[in-house]
Amino acid sequence: MVIFYRILILIGCSIVGYLFGSIPNSVIIGKIYHKDPREYGSKNPGGTNVGRVISHFAGALTIFLDALKVVIPMIVIWYLTKYNTQFINLLNGNILVYNWYGFGTSLSDLAYYLVPLFCFIGHSYSCFIKFKGGKIVSTVVGLMFATTYLALPIFIVIFFISLKTSKYVSLSSMIMSSSFMIFTWIVYLVFIFNGYNNEISNNLMYFSISGPISIYYPIVATLGNILLIFKHRENIKRLINKTESKVKWIDNIGKNKKS
Repeated sequence: MVIFYRILILIGCSIVGYLFGSIPNSVIIGKIYHKDPREYGSKNPGGTNVGRVISHFAGALTIFLDALKVVIPMIVIWYLTKYNTQFINLLNGNILVYNWYGFGTSLSDLAYYLVPLFCFIGHSYSCFIKFKGGKIVSTVVGLMFATTYLALPIFIVIFFISLKTSKYVSLSSMIMSSSFMIFTWIVYLVFIFNGYNNEISNNLMYFSISGPISIYYPIVATLGNILLIFKHRENIKRLINKTESKVKWIDNIGKNKKS
């Protein structure tokens, strides 16, 4: 019976992650402006296209809300896997003694990281819009924000440096996501080769107030990166053919307006 409950909890976390990820914020915001982003521009229901066909504010709001789709359920599961003794004992039992940073393979660790994984899937293949969706860039940013304080100042800077250099949002998004994936493996390998001592790795995350350092962390980041690149496959073709659209507003950053 305990095994059944454990499976049920893991399935429940996956469903919660998928349903949160499936929330079509771009379409909801589009309804406010009476303009469906799926019918204009790239026809992609993502923040970038909303910013392109509606307004920069609407696009930024969409990106923010899409990131929250990952952050909010992860915070809930983080609370349960850290503070709820019944939840912890039910998942880990007497065999897998729960240790906050442990060896990174407990069922409570798995429950925590199933949420962002299925958020990615829900965002890409939303049950609310005929199993279509965005390219998960915003949701990957959500995972960054939920797991490490270094995410925004480092990986967002990487994104804008790439965008300033290349003028391609798609390429910059893939570079940012790939950089984050590498970072997650570094965090976990530092943890492993430091004798499972969390002192260094912990300082790279949220000083013990985020999810556990676990093998599931880089695995989920890697699967997310693979899905992100897959969703950008048409952009990759256009990049190769040099037909991908470039952004123009990035050139105005850092320039003084002429009076």
